[in-house]
Amino acid sequence: MYTIEFYEESNGESDVWEFLEALRQKASTNKDARIQYKQAVFYIQLLQENGTRLPENVTKHLGDGIWELRSGNNRVLYTFFDNNTFVLRHQFRKKSQKTPRREIEKAKISKKLKILPLL
Repeated sequence: MYTIEFYEESNGESDVWEFLEALRQKASTNKDARIQYKQAVFYIQLLQENGTRLPENVTKHLGDGIWELRSGNNRVLYTFFDNNTFVLRHQFRKKSQKTPRREIEKAKISKKLKILPLL
């Protein structure tokens, strides 16, 4: 079992947490949001239980210590830290075949972390 942490900016914002929370709030009235939310949470739980030993359609190594969870068109970029901990760093909606370099760079920012509980 692994620990999941959400990266938080110095201003208290967490890209991934806010994305999941927005989907959760829309889920009660929007079927697409409900499906996206359930799938994203399921993939995060798979990562927590199995680490990166998952099929490439679920997670993929992008290089430089950055991995992506591939939930539909939504991507969550994450890194691995000591003590079996994954840090969910950045989220975006994929619109092209290749993951944009600027999205990967956003995931490489400051290593200051604040732990937020898993859903």
